[in-house]
Order: sequence, then C-alpha cells, then structure tokens
Amino acid sequence: MLSKILVPVDGSTQAEGALDYAIFLAKTCGASLGTIHVAQVPTNWSSPTIYSHSARLEDDRQTYLRMIEVIEANGNDILAKAEAKAKAAGLKVEKIKESGHPADLIVKVASDNGYDLIVMGSRGNSSIKEALLGSVSHHVCQYAKCSVLLAR
Repeated sequence: MLSKILVPVDGSTQAEGALDYAIFLAKTCGASLGTIHVAQVPTNWSSPTIYSHSARLEDDRQTYLRMIEVIEANGNDILAKAEAKAKAAGLKVEKIKESGHPADLIVKVASDNGYDLIVMGSRGNSSIKEALLGSVSHHVCQYAKCSVLLAR
C-alpha cells in the first residue's frame, strides 16, 4: 500500500529516529524514500534605518550572505547523512532541499510529489516561537493530505 515515504530531516535526534523508522518501513513495504530539509532563513535581519552608514549596511549584507552559506552547508550535510544511512540499508533516496516555512513546505512537497506517508519526529530543532504557537509536526498532521506517522 505504501509506495512513497517522505522524511523531514533537521539534524535532531527525533528526526534521526524517524529516518530509522522510515527506512524500516520502506524496506518492509518496498516503498521509495524521500528526505526533505527545509532551511529557515531569517526574514527580519537587522532592518537598516535611514541613519545607517553605507559601510555598516555592506557589513550587514556580507554577514547575512555568510549566514546563508552556513545554513545551506548545514542542510547539505544533514541530507547527505540521511542519504548515506538509507544507502547503507540498501535504499535509494530522493533528496529535497527547500527554503522557507518548514511545515508548509513539507505538506506541499508531499502533496505535489504523491507521497503516501510522512514519517517525522514529534519534535525537532524548532524555535521557542514554534514551541509556544504550535510545532511543525502538529501543522503537518493537520494539513497533510497523506498519512503522517510521528516517531518518538
């Protein structure tokens, strides 16, 4: 019944456990496996004021660009580790890298690509704001068109 399983990975212990479970399910059901990492890029990076000096703005821009590079490299590492784990288990894996709001993009990618199941950790590397207002896993459970399995 399962043909495509999607696993969001963020480098957390919970996501690692979800990946292990998804690998087991994929092997058992003969399903394909996809991993997704969604980078959260800050949108409110030090808003310049009219009184800022142009040198300060250029420093801020360079710092922001370096931060984006670090976020991208971290996402690539997380996806590569997930791929290596799946390959070690004898599976091929589709790696998906997105940037934006994790919950919305996980739901969209699952829907757009015909995934039957999303396997994810019940908690991941989320911010305080998300913990207070509702987690990524809760949002995915509410809005995904396919089944969602939360691994603990």
